[in-house]
Amino acid sequence: MSLRHRFYTAWLALFVLLPLPTAFATDLPQKPNIVFFFSDDHSAEDAGCYGHPLLKTPVIDQLASEGIRFTHAFSPASVCTPARSATYTGLFPHRNGCDQNHGTTTADIKSWPHFLKALGYDVVLAGKVHVEPKKTFPFRFIPKSGVPDFLENAGDEPFCLLICYKSPHGPFFNKKGGYKSQRVPPKRWLPDTPETRAFTAAYYDNVDNFDHELGGHLYWLQKYGFAAEAVQIYASDHGSGLPFSKWTLYDKGIRVPLIVKWKNVIPPGTTCDAMVSLVDLLPTVIEIAGGEPPVGIDGQSILPLLTGKSKTHREKIFATYTNLGVKGSNEYPIRAVQTKTHKLIVNLKPDNQFTMKGITEADPRAVVDALDVLKSWQAAGRTDSAIAARTNWLRKRPRLELYRLDSDPDELENLADQPEQQETVKQLYANLRDWMQQQNDPLAKMMR
Repeated sequence: MSLRHRFYTAWLALFVLLPLPTAFATDLPQKPNIVFFFSDDHSAEDAGCYGHPLLKTPVIDQLASEGIRFTHAFSPASVCTPARSATYTGLFPHRNGCDQNHGTTTADIKSWPHFLKALGYDVVLAGKVHVEPKKTFPFRFIPKSGVPDFLENAGDEPFCLLICYKSPHGPFFNKKGGYKSQRVPPKRWLPDTPETRAFTAAYYDNVDNFDHELGGHLYWLQKYGFAAEAVQIYASDHGSGLPFSKWTLYDKGIRVPLIVKWKNVIPPGTTCDAMVSLVDLLPTVIEIAGGEPPVGIDGQSILPLLTGKSKTHREKIFATYTNLGVKGSNEYPIRAVQTKTHKLIVNLKPDNQFTMKGITEADPRAVVDALDVLKSWQAAGRTDSAIAARTNWLRKRPRLELYRLDSDPDELENLADQPEQQETVKQLYANLRDWMQQQNDPLAKMMR
């Protein structure tokens, strides 16, 4: 055997003996504990690890540095109960029956506890619930303050612990020494008034509160020895309570942070730009727990993305919003479909004027509220036509909206009427109509 042949033989033997990179591991840990941190009203762009130039979120950033951060994760709805119900059932709102805020799913729907309990897991929800009925969501409920005791006394049985926060949901308060003192600029897509800046700063203060609270729970995981081996997932139910965010299907309302940490499986500091939906979490946690996802659900497991076996997932994202079930609201149904580059929004009843108590009445709990912001826009709009137009857009929008997300991420220029965009409108409209029919959406008949 030649010297070169002996060298390559030895090199090949060494390569075979070396472990494969953990991102492509085929033997995953068996029945790891799963901890899901679920915040309330937090848009994806509002964290340091997502590129925010001012907002400091050291705990979220640390979690991202230890796992994988998804840049294109979306909520299926931009209000609490439908978003959470869809996340827990793996079914979009019209298939699970809960398309309105404070609504309920149909009685025969199954959720995380049904599937994970069958795999031997204790399935516990701590904190905000906001889903019904209990038959659909048979979690073991504990108060958020009970998380340390739960972790201290956890036995050998694997657990899936959902810690559900009320932050950064409003009402908003400007903290002493908080972001208001830093003269934060308004969002690019909001008219610039002092009230807008104060409202934005107060939201940032609420994000800061959440980051601290998340840090406390990560401390308890560390203290009781679960931080190293547990699969840790962070997501928000939908976007912030700022105007043109929650209660809409713009990216600010449905694009959410999603971070997953799984030591020795996910390489630290990984970023994934595949398009995923929160309905994908149910089949994912089932597979992590060693089970087979049920056939016929809307969710598609992202485990191949977590293990590095795939880099692509969904070609399109769908979302829905009704405005019903929200206090002081009217019917304002919205549906949307988007790709990486384009989004089509259909306002199914554009003659209605979008309204709700949250923007038309003062919130006595808050230091600054959305009505203060709206009034400031109305005043500024008397001398500024651009602000007047944006203010009107908040309450009344056309039937079709088309945006180029790659060049207009703030969705400010509606291209739906441009002749050169009609083929795109036609294709996306057909995609959305077909999806609504598959979902048994009662308003599918309006997609003529």
